[in-house]
Amino acid sequence: MGYDNMSEARQFHHIQYPRYGAMLRDDSRGVVVCYPCHIKIHTKYGERKFWEMLEVDPHIYAEQIYKHYRENIHEKTKSKRKNTRSSNTKKND
Repeated sequence: MGYDNMSEARQFHHIQYPRYGAMLRDDSRGVVVCYPCHIKIHTKYGERKFWEMLEVDPHIYAEQIYKHYRENIHEKTKSKRKNTRSSNTKKND
């Protein structure tokens, strides 16, 4: 949305269409949006119209974000937890 620095407020929006159940929240189906846009999604336009106006498919954007998370953040965190557990096990032996 044209913000030049990371200090601008950003929020995580859970994509809710098409609905797969009542208020299903799945972090793999979410996108990062600025605060003003998040408000517009929920109060002014609704989700479908908002993304149509931007000509953006939020599902593709969500896939990219989640892929980045899985490859760069989740795996590193997972391996750190594994190393911690193995070192704790050795101490107890």
